[in-house]
Amino acid sequence: MITSSSNNSTRNADLFSIAKSGVDASNQLLNTTGNNIANVNTEGFVRERTSFESQLTGGVGRSSTERVINIFAQNQLRRDTTLQSEFENYFNKTAVIDSVFAGEANSISSSMNRFFASVQTATDIPTSISGRQMVLSEARSLVGQIGTVSGFLRDKEEELNIEVAANINSLNSIVQSIADLNDAIRVNQANNRFDEPGTLKNQRDNAILELASLVSVEVRQSGKNDGAVMVNLTSGESLVLEDGSFNLFEVNNDADLNYKSLQLTSNGRSTTLNIRETELGGAIGGLFRYRDEVLETSRRELGQIAIALTESVNTQNRQGMDLDQQLGGDIFSLPEFYGLDYPDNTNPNSFVTGRITNGAGSEVSSADYEVTINSVAAGVPPTLNITVAALNPDGSAVKDINGNPISQNYPAVDAQSDTFTSVIGGIELEFASGASYTAGDQFLLQPTKNTADRIEVVMTRPEDLALASPISVNASLNNLGDAQLISTAVTNVFIDNTFADNRASAFDDAGGIHGPGSSPSGVGGVGAPAQILFTASDEYQVLDSAGTVITVVSGTTDLSNLLAQAESSGAAPPWPAAFSALDDYPGFDLSLQGLPKAGDSFAIGYNTDGLNDNRNGLIMADLQNQDLMQVNNSGSGQAISFQEAYGNVVSDIGQKASSADISLQSADALKSQSSDWFQSVSGVSLDEEAANLVRYQQSYAAAARLLSTAQTLFDTILAVVR
Repeated sequence: MITSSSNNSTRNADLFSIAKSGVDASNQLLNTTGNNIANVNTEGFVRERTSFESQLTGGVGRSSTERVINIFAQNQLRRDTTLQSEFENYFNKTAVIDSVFAGEANSISSSMNRFFASVQTATDIPTSISGRQMVLSEARSLVGQIGTVSGFLRDKEEELNIEVAANINSLNSIVQSIADLNDAIRVNQANNRFDEPGTLKNQRDNAILELASLVSVEVRQSGKNDGAVMVNLTSGESLVLEDGSFNLFEVNNDADLNYKSLQLTSNGRSTTLNIRETELGGAIGGLFRYRDEVLETSRRELGQIAIALTESVNTQNRQGMDLDQQLGGDIFSLPEFYGLDYPDNTNPNSFVTGRITNGAGSEVSSADYEVTINSVAAGVPPTLNITVAALNPDGSAVKDINGNPISQNYPAVDAQSDTFTSVIGGIELEFASGASYTAGDQFLLQPTKNTADRIEVVMTRPEDLALASPISVNASLNNLGDAQLISTAVTNVFIDNTFADNRASAFDDAGGIHGPGSSPSGVGGVGAPAQILFTASDEYQVLDSAGTVITVVSGTTDLSNLLAQAESSGAAPPWPAAFSALDDYPGFDLSLQGLPKAGDSFAIGYNTDGLNDNRNGLIMADLQNQDLMQVNNSGSGQAISFQEAYGNVVSDIGQKASSADISLQSADALKSQSSDWFQSVSGVSLDEEAANLVRYQQSYAAAARLLSTAQTLFDTILAVVR
């Protein structure tokens, strides 16, 4: 009795109310199940679940409808989506570059082989015009092939910038959409405390997943418990903030307008943050990784190969004698390059011009160079204190083998037109703007980025191909020893009979070498070396064309580079100081082999009528076997051949493409697994919903029967009263 009395005091709802609440509850469950079934094919729909509270007075109480979601599965899906998008973009772009470099039709290696083979063929009959013409034809084919590949890479950079801009626009639109959905969810949830705004949250989750495909993000619930979320980059920068504001990406750049960088700008605020593109992840991060690791690197390495090869061939041709018995000229023209000024420079009209130093092709690296004006000193001409620093394509410092940034200070550089100053990396700079430079101004020079497709063949006459050496060495017919000439070397043919330029050689501009009175020694001095006369098997004199002794070398046991030995150890008289004051005078040397005897002599002179000579052509043909390329930008001194350098480029791109393919397959599998996990929790199962539908139909029918019973009882009571 006590228990019954207690139950009656707590459950005082009538049967009609209980039945009605049961019908309403079953109807709500059927609505939820029906909504799940209807949206089974809706992209990003999360199934919903309705739960109830029982009432103390009897019947079903308040209901609440919420999404069924596992936040850990959702976050894992976002992370795997980011990873898959990054590797998909990186691999697809890299594979295109790989196919171009690895394809036989585009092979620069084959073009190099054909060019050097034509030089070798021409040296077999150095007087053959057809053989010489073939060299020029293959030279044009070579620069054409290099230009084609370089132009293709330039087009890929333009495509990349367009794609980056499109993705940034999409990203900004998505970020704004998330912020707008946050506001809508706040309002909806404030007005309806017990039903989750599932449609709005599904839209927001879809937007966040789309955002995760572009960049790597982290999502946190707002601390206000109002249904809103905060979205950050995984590197920490905020995209959607708790107060409802959001940040926007802007495509920016410094000096190179074609090399895009990113900044994050607050909406309605003055704050600007620089973003490290390689840390973004997602499709945008994959694009920037491809740019920095493959596209920009391969462009510069191709430019480095083109410059080193053409400048080395030019240098060797200049050191030879052509079919007109003149010193050789350039086969290829290498374009000048210009310093890109930074936005903060004081005078936007000041500029810096660069070019490759003659004979310095082997010193050229693939680095960019940042020139900083430290100070400007007035004068005629004005002088600059500058610092030149080597940079990687992404703007970071190139470091030497000890890990120190590579840079060099030049304290007194003339700032005037037609004056070039040699700096690091085999380049020289002209500061033609005079006193208009300002301390703090900076310029970015990219010697190898935009050079490869601008190299041209400027030699038009096959007769100008310098296959002969300009120096001849003839042994006297009266020699008694068995010493023989094994090689001559020509290292400098720069002509300046005034010797105002330290690069001056012993060659004049009249098809000869300096005699007494025309050499650096001046009037009354000795001329350039013109004879080697042995006074003993281990002693020789160096004489000029007038027979005057220049110097004497004693105690020699090695007959290699006799003039270099004379400069370093000649005595009584010593090697002329005026010769040593120049960079490389006389600019030629010779080596013998065997045992000379006293009185043996070797005459040195210009190779007049040496039309059948092919010594310089043989050296030119052998350039492809020489290590004339910097293997990296660290200044370690290691060198490789042109073919090895190109092979390294092809191999490096192929390795990156292969590695990216493997990573993409792994990322695809991870994304598939995380998607399956998420769908197993949040996706709609038709089997489960069908079972629920039957169950809720039964509960609805039972509650309706209960309602009918309550109505019958009520009618009975009314009949008794009547």
